[in-house]
This record gives sequence, C-alpha cells and structure tokens, in this order.
Amino acid sequence: MQQYISNDKNIRDFVQNILRSGNWEIARHGKHVIIRHIAEMANKTIVVPSTPSDPRTFENFRRDYLRYLRQYLIQVGWIRNRLSSQKVSPLAA
Repeated sequence: MQQYISNDKNIRDFVQNILRSGNWEIARHGKHVIIRHIAEMANKTIVVPSTPSDPRTFENFRRDYLRYLRQYLIQVGWIRNRLSSQKVSPLAA
C-alpha cells in the first residue's frame, strides 16, 4: 500500500521525485506528512500540503523546497553565494 502524500497531483509527483533522490525520507508528524532531509549536515523537514485549497499551493511548496536546497548547497560548499562573491565598498551603507 502506497503512503498517502497529497490530494494534489503536482505536489504528489514533485514529492515522489524528491524521494527518488535518496536524500529525503517521508514521515508523519501527527496528521501531517513531512519530508525529512537525511543528507550529511542537513536538518530540514518540510510539511507537505495534503489538502491544498489555495491555487498557488504547489508553487509555494516548490519555492520553499528550492529555497532550502539552495541554502543547503551554499552551506556544504557546492555553490557560492552570489552576494558574498561580490566586492562591497566599505563606503556603501
């Protein structure tokens, strides 16, 4: 029996693709389905919207995931932060 993820097809497909990477696991936290990042130096859980009523739910969920992923990749050194690589003038306030 497949575990319930979400009523929304886009969210369900997106979460299944995330889980296929092997760096995330699915869990339940009370009534909520969450995905937990299990890679080294990772400590993030993201709540999966199970019964979305807002038309932008998928876009918001995807944005939150990509925002976290970018922060994680900067933290482990896979990518550099665009802002930290720019030279900042000491006179700029």
